[in-house]
Amino acid sequence: SSDVCSSDLQPLFFTWRGRCYQVHSILTRWRKAGEWWQRITNSEINDGSCSAWRVEAAPEGSLTVFDLERDDASGLWRVTVR
Repeated sequence: SSDVCSSDLQPLFFTWRGRCYQVHSILTRWRKAGEWWQRITNSEINDGSCSAWRVEAAPEGSLTVFDLERDDASGLWRVTVR
């Protein structure tokens, strides 16, 4: 998981590989539906559904495209570079 600072669940800043990145633009947003057959684990609902954003971000200099995903059940974020 990664540290993401958000406002109204829109990512503003995030940490990736020890560096802080500022989101300059959101290119697209989507939802990933969970796997309904795996919804209940240990008496908790967690089907793997998440909200996702493709963003342009940079610590400084040229922009890089990242995918940011927020797990709906745990609230944890995952960052991947495109």
